[in-house]
Amino acid sequence: MSAVNAIHARSAKSRAALLGAGLLLLAFGLSGCFSLHYALQAGAGEFTLLTSARPNEELLERPDTAPRLALLLAAVPLVKQFGESMGLTPTANDQRYTQLDRPAAVWVVSACPEFSLAPRLFEFPIAGAVPYLGWFELRAAKDFAATLSAQKLDVSVRGAAAFSTLGWFDDPLLSSMITPTAHDAALGDLAETVLHESAHATLYLPGQSSFNEGLAEFVALRLTPRFLSAHATSREAHAWTAQRARSAARAKLLHAATAQLEALYASSLSDEEKRAKKAATLAELAQALHSIRPLNNAVLSGHRTYSAGQRGFARLLAACGDDWRVFFSALRKLDPAQVASSNEATLDDLLERVAERIPAPTLVK
Repeated sequence: MSAVNAIHARSAKSRAALLGAGLLLLAFGLSGCFSLHYALQAGAGEFTLLTSARPNEELLERPDTAPRLALLLAAVPLVKQFGESMGLTPTANDQRYTQLDRPAAVWVVSACPEFSLAPRLFEFPIAGAVPYLGWFELRAAKDFAATLSAQKLDVSVRGAAAFSTLGWFDDPLLSSMITPTAHDAALGDLAETVLHESAHATLYLPGQSSFNEGLAEFVALRLTPRFLSAHATSREAHAWTAQRARSAARAKLLHAATAQLEALYASSLSDEEKRAKKAATLAELAQALHSIRPLNNAVLSGHRTYSAGQRGFARLLAACGDDWRVFFSALRKLDPAQVASSNEATLDDLLERVAERIPAPTLVK
């Protein structure tokens, strides 16, 4: 039995114990008390997720399981089977369910300088450099955010519905991944999240967050409509499509504001002038978005990370004849050094150069 299979064969409690021990060892491999503190909270948080999880089948058989939850749990195997048919890597994720006592799986903290959209990076041996840290307790996230704010950084704290161990453990489905109200878009939301996380399990480049998140976002947004067309009612499909259209409209506003701020920060204006124009741009954006959340460089930088490479990924998929297996095969052949030297602005160009090298499909007469 392989090491991976051995882990899968153990109980959830044993897996969680292994994770906690692994993160503890990782912490001692990092430098500073902060790294130890962060790894310990991460281990304790994941331990809770795993030990609180119950098999989906068990919940489906229980008469006290809410009908809406039962319907969505029953749809999870369909989503995963569909994703696998498109070339996503099969995993044992999402076969168990954890009911959380909070609206988010983790709270993600990110930061940027006052006049830059380049995120502060945090280094880890396995995941590489990442532009955010996830905290299992909101209080801890806010405390960490306060330390970054004290360094005169723009800071963002946001809740994230999903949490991934990138294949090291069988991640359970979380209640935070379920739309909290009886909304017709709930099935689409769940499918989108599961497909996004499945994309991470299929291809993940350490330290390349723009590539990783951009790819997962592209995969999820392209495949979810196809799943819904086969497994959802027209009402459910329409609700999710309408929701995504609203998100796309917001994304255009964010993209435009990002471009304005990048030009501003690169200008020769004084800091006082930049500060005033930055505040005006963000105020205008907040009004257009009807946002009650404070907007700053860190918020816009996070949006840019998740939207990276969308044009390039689309061009590559088209060059692969819309064959997802060929698409992933082409991405796996990427030179890691090329990806590492790219950023949100140049990732599209890199992917389009890859697309140009894909042989044209042979037409069968």
